[in-house]
Amino acid sequence: MRTRNGWRAGYIERCTSGSEGGSRKPAVAIQQGGGFLPYKTTSTINLAYGLARAKYRVLVIDSDAQSNSTYSLLGRLDSENTLADVLFSNARLADVIVGTKQPGLYLVPSSIDMSAADLIMASAPGRELKIKRALAPVISQFDYILIDTPPNLGVLTVNAFIACTHVIIPVALTTYALIGISILERTMQELRDNLDVTLPIFGVIGTLDDHTRMSSEVLTAIREHFGKLVFDTVIPRNIKIEEAHNQIASIYDYAPTSTGAQAYAKLTEEVIKRAKR
Repeated sequence: MRTRNGWRAGYIERCTSGSEGGSRKPAVAIQQGGGFLPYKTTSTINLAYGLARAKYRVLVIDSDAQSNSTYSLLGRLDSENTLADVLFSNARLADVIVGTKQPGLYLVPSSIDMSAADLIMASAPGRELKIKRALAPVISQFDYILIDTPPNLGVLTVNAFIACTHVIIPVALTTYALIGISILERTMQELRDNLDVTLPIFGVIGTLDDHTRMSSEVLTAIREHFGKLVFDTVIPRNIKIEEAHNQIASIYDYAPTSTGAQAYAKLTEEVIKRAKR
């Protein structure tokens, strides 16, 4: 995420956010994490909805060619202008931003054209800084910026990492989570070493909790590894979350009493509170 006075946060789900008035409000980049499951977009969208419902201005940047965030927020994949125009044709980011059904929540759509980013941007000068530079003129307009990244470490993911100031890591509480964490941390350290970025971790989210012994053991291991960085809120495996996405609706409107809605509401409160420290 990133906030109005320049504090950004990266949001990653690999093992699968500034400040104003004295509070820090993150700008987030999101990739996939523990278990290599597609919960990065789910967490991005529901956190974005939660922050917007709390009266913050939120921008979601969909940098994944699969365009799941775009479809979840707009219900279509035919946007006239997308992030590809910004990265490949030097369009202004402000001209690509569109509104959503949720007041205060805005989107930079993606498209299948983004799948060619590594090839098209291979020899582009300053290719790793494209998103950061495009964001500069609009940062002051938003309280939080969340970047939904591709599941692979290509030029788009590197762009997202450089554009954000902090990282949120959603970790699926599955068998392969700890392996994913190891891969993620190694990748982040390589970026710190080679690209002169700090990438501090803003928080870690346990997701896909099915209340099994495996989930409990993985959560315990994650808390031992990351300590106080792990959010108290754990996101349960809940069919209503997926149904809400399929209906192009906010989980808070579609199933407000569901365990999924309640969990993401609590997570949103934790993010806001932590950003104010």
